Amino acid sequence: MSKFWWQEPEGEDLANAVTDTVNKMIQDHSYRYNLNMDMLRMYTGRDYEALDRYDPSARGAQPFGEDYRMRLNVIGSCVDTLVSRIGKSRPRPMYLTKRGDYNLRQRALRLTDLMEGVFHNAKIYDHMTRVFQDSLVFDIGALKIGRNGSEIWAERVFPSELYWDLNAAMFDKPPALHQIKQIPMESLIQMYPEKADEIEYYAVHSEEYKSRQGADADMIQVVESWHLPSIDDADDGLHCMTMDGLQLDAESWDYDRFPFVFLRWGEAGVGFTGISLAEQLKNIQFEINKLALRIQQAMHLLSVPWIFVQAGSRVVDTALRNQVGSIVNYVGNPPTSYTPTAMHPEVYAHLDRLYQLAYQQSGLSEMSATGRKPAGLESGAALRTFHDIESERFMHQGQKYEAAFMEVAEWCMDLGQEIVQEFGKWPVKGIKDNALFKLDFKDLNMAEEDFTLQPYPVSLLPSTPAGRLSAVTELINTGVITDPSHIVRLLEFPDMEALTGLYRTFERDMEWRISEITEFGRYHQPEPVMNLEFASERMAQAFLEGQQDGLETEKLNMMNDFIADCQDLIAGDQLTPEGVPPTEAPAGPPADIMAAPAPAPAPAPAPGPEGPPMGIPAGLPPVPTETPEPLPV
Repeated sequence: MSKFWWQEPEGEDLANAVTDTVNKMIQDHSYRYNLNMDMLRMYTGRDYEALDRYDPSARGAQPFGEDYRMRLNVIGSCVDTLVSRIGKSRPRPMYLTKRGDYNLRQRALRLTDLMEGVFHNAKIYDHMTRVFQDSLVFDIGALKIGRNGSEIWAERVFPSELYWDLNAAMFDKPPALHQIKQIPMESLIQMYPEKADEIEYYAVHSEEYKSRQGADADMIQVVESWHLPSIDDADDGLHCMTMDGLQLDAESWDYDRFPFVFLRWGEAGVGFTGISLAEQLKNIQFEINKLALRIQQAMHLLSVPWIFVQAGSRVVDTALRNQVGSIVNYVGNPPTSYTPTAMHPEVYAHLDRLYQLAYQQSGLSEMSATGRKPAGLESGAALRTFHDIESERFMHQGQKYEAAFMEVAEWCMDLGQEIVQEFGKWPVKGIKDNALFKLDFKDLNMAEEDFTLQPYPVSLLPSTPAGRLSAVTELINTGVITDPSHIVRLLEFPDMEALTGLYRTFERDMEWRISEITEFGRYHQPEPVMNLEFASERMAQAFLEGQQDGLETEKLNMMNDFIADCQDLIAGDQLTPEGVPPTEAPAGPPADIMAAPAPAPAPAPAPGPEGPPMGIPAGLPPVPTETPEPLPV
């Protein structure tokens, strides 16, 4: 028998080796499993007797506990608030080219659309919100990514389903990873119909299966395992599916990472897991729970009024009734009542200090966690400043959240390559302009050196009216937005991406015109409906870049002509004021002149040293004076 499970021959030996390895890891991970269960109890405020997939018959919950203890759940409040603050973000993977031409940029845009379609179909944003919540409650959050044929899927994985060698992962990622999950027997047979008889045999005769007769008796424990290649280009990477004594599937694994995207709230320094927010606040939660229990007991014991009756007064207990106009006969001093203070005010002050400490440790404000505005913050500007300061506290966490989405996009790209190799193409339903269309990854394939992957939010504007007004005002002051209709539109519907679509249209049109000149030498004159100022500036930029890159003089002259035509159109608009009819054109020339052949146009003069060519903005360097080749007719 080999020392390592991935070195065993495929079949029963491999399955038994995986089973032995995993059983030992379950014992080693018992502390981690119990810690995660404790954090789950504190987050939900529920007492779980057991949540053990190995003993489902013992699974149950007592929502209130045996003595109905009152709990003030500060962990639940902080976790839910952070999920709303950070988890609601929807970073969009965007592919950007590195000084690419028009065609390359268009492919990058369509690749962005393709990835957006993949994210939508696989419900990536919904799953990642849950994974982020897991990172706040448990020691790690995990999203699993895979493919079924040509379709990519994703699912959230419960952290305690994952096992690895703790010693091997002390200072680095583990070389192997195991996921233990329960699969119904019928589903497992549908997945592996060729092994139906073996599945039924091993399931019926396994000791683990026999011990679980009951409501979940048809559930079979399956282990999915991965071993990464030991070194680059090594052939010892392995991915397999096993159950007790039976190998279901096995294949080579060439990736240098597991098919998971992990999220950690806090870094532990050592080990593969992190530190959850629940673990950071557990001691505070313990103290709050103890105080809440004491206050509850004191209120029950001391909040009832005490009646003092003088000895010998012959007052009967039944005479002290809760009735209007009751008559009580007494001798001596009349009966008196006294209601003691249930708890000292310092107890409540200490409880409030614990809440504030929990908010401070988590980086939240009382306003965010409870919805109460802090005292002294009355103006909108003060509140926005307050929110900005709080947001700075979570910048690092937000960056990690965005990086996780980029890692998801990288995995989708790798799986797309597999699909293209297997099926020849990868049609993906994308979402654009509320319409469905298909993108073929084969046509969009780009080398990694041609693009970069960066995250961008889906909406760049806040959702609250005050925040939206502040953001739009900033865009106006910086000159990004000048059109009044666009301002009103953003205030009514904060869709920055829809607004920028118009500007992207201008940009794409100019990229196409520039590409036609630089690649094919084809000139397309400007149109009056274009943004002529932008078109002229963009072509001037392309002119300078072309000079630096050694573009042919003929093509540079085409750029000169385009700029000159833009300026002519602009000047024409300025010379014809609104409401003044244009000057009536003179009558046509005599017939004999019309019949005469038109003289050939004089050749355009070559640019001289005295100044830039006509149409080029001042300050641009002159075009080289070599004689251009005639344009093809």
